[in-house]
Amino acid sequence: MKDRLLSSIQYATGWLLILTFGYGFVLPLFVNQLPTVPLIFPVLVLTFFTHAMLGVRSTTRRYRLWRNWLDWVFLAVWGIACAVFISVFYF
Repeated sequence: MKDRLLSSIQYATGWLLILTFGYGFVLPLFVNQLPTVPLIFPVLVLTFFTHAMLGVRSTTRRYRLWRNWLDWVFLAVWGIACAVFISVFYF
């Protein structure tokens, strides 16, 4: 159940990465007067952190390196990365 939920979250963050990167970096190359979205960059970075951490977790499971305590390590690293980014970006 947990693996299915995390897989769904990784799938959704993959699509969100495509959409935010496309809107923030690719679409402005083709459209001159694109409305600005002030939170596009923080959403892109936090989505990338989430997608990457779930990818690392699934890779450790695939290669049979995963242990129960690694979920807590991944969660801690993800939380620290997000907290540091938010504190640097906003302060």
